[in-house]
Amino acid sequence: MRKSIDEAAFITAYDEYAEAIFRYCYFRTYDRERAQELMQETFTNAWSYLRQGKEIENLKAFLYRTAHNVCVNEVVKSKSLSLDEMNEQTGYDPESSDRSPEADAEGALILERLAELPLADREVLTLRFIEGMAVKDIATMLGLPPNTVSVRIKRALAVLRDRYEQTP
Repeated sequence: MRKSIDEAAFITAYDEYAEAIFRYCYFRTYDRERAQELMQETFTNAWSYLRQGKEIENLKAFLYRTAHNVCVNEVVKSKSLSLDEMNEQTGYDPESSDRSPEADAEGALILERLAELPLADREVLTLRFIEGMAVKDIATMLGLPPNTVSVRIKRALAVLRDRYEQTP
């Protein structure tokens, strides 16, 4: 059953999902300003789609799919982030963290290894573990069977674990 989404529902969806869509775009670009622009483009495209009289069955999945398409159109190249680059680009500051320096360094190392993964692997891991999306929702967003998504997550985790453990 499809339902029409009005302006108030769309504004509520923006309030609810904008930060998550921003994070999704950020982990695709590693550029805060560009991620903000891509997030805005995602919502603009979704609103235009609705204004054309088209209906959306699952708004959250539709927004992630739109964000995916917007990010795919963006030229994204993988690169590792040094701690200095993280501080410059993201405001990451080990001094201001409530966690131990070891935990911060470990988190930074995991982000570096994540950035080295192929885009498809990075995407499923980001959606599953950073955005907290269910496998079924990721499958809907990517247009894949849930089993395929589960296998991708398992394989990407194995590669990430291997790369992390090989770090001196």
